[in-house]
Amino acid sequence: MANNASNVSPPIRKKVLRAIKALNYTPNIVARSLEARSLKNIAVVMGRTMDQAFSNPDFFVILQGITSTLVKQEYSTLLLTDLKQSMELEHCIKLIRSGAVQGVIVVGSFVHDPLLSRLLEEDCPFVLIGYPPDNPDIYTTPFNTVSTNDKQSAYQAVRFLLERGHRRIGLVHAPLSYAANRKRYDGYIEAITEAGLRIDHTLIASTSYEVSETVSAVTALLTVAHPPTAVFCTDDYKATGVLRAALGLGMRVPEDLSVMGHNNYQISELTTPPLTTVTVPMFELGRSAGEILMRKITDPSTPIENLFFPNRLLIRDTVK
Repeated sequence: MANNASNVSPPIRKKVLRAIKALNYTPNIVARSLEARSLKNIAVVMGRTMDQAFSNPDFFVILQGITSTLVKQEYSTLLLTDLKQSMELEHCIKLIRSGAVQGVIVVGSFVHDPLLSRLLEEDCPFVLIGYPPDNPDIYTTPFNTVSTNDKQSAYQAVRFLLERGHRRIGLVHAPLSYAANRKRYDGYIEAITEAGLRIDHTLIASTSYEVSETVSAVTALLTVAHPPTAVFCTDDYKATGVLRAALGLGMRVPEDLSVMGHNNYQISELTTPPLTTVTVPMFELGRSAGEILMRKITDPSTPIENLFFPNRLLIRDTVK
């Protein structure tokens, strides 16, 4: 019965309202929506990032930031967790066309992302927390984004290692189908190339968000003929995998191996030694996305906003 759907007859609507009243439902959001003939829902598309969220509860801080803004306007959140891109797109478009949601927040982006182009076609208010795909032939229409400069932060992290004398620097990255991971990969490549060093692919490993898989991949990386003296990881969970692999090989951190993470997840404070990493303002990303979307829903003529939040190095004890 979303948004006063035409297939809901007045008698049925009255029965629903009577049932809600009889049950003393609190808060009476459904009743108010039916009486006002409108629902106030936002779809938050997170299925594309669920593999990260399952292994890392810190990722839901973004969702906390989003809801902190929406509740002030009495909007509810519909969480879309479809793991397949095709199902994610179909589910989201159905919600928009049925009137069940008045806007969409997409958490994370793919290098090739058909959902974003469909949202533009539907003319639905939406905000992307992440990067628009680098394809100007398809994404010619600007849209709202909130992100951090992942390429720059990865570049700075690798530069930090280079400035401390490291020349064989490994990279452990997440799947490059995600735009943020691709940006961090590019930042590593740029820093190494700019230093006049050759890109050694024996020092680069791609793993999922499972720590056990990272341990296996990093163990192989650390036992090549000319192993790295430092490793940069595109997220802190991979860095914990590096620490575990180093321990298994009898290596000391940072005396034998320096390790850097990214994101400043809570676990980075709890490792031994505490992890040097890059902070990402996750709550602020979510809060700002919610604020932009509320402005766009209230006034569709609101100018497009593209916000960048700075990341910064957080120096702890895992870099020599």
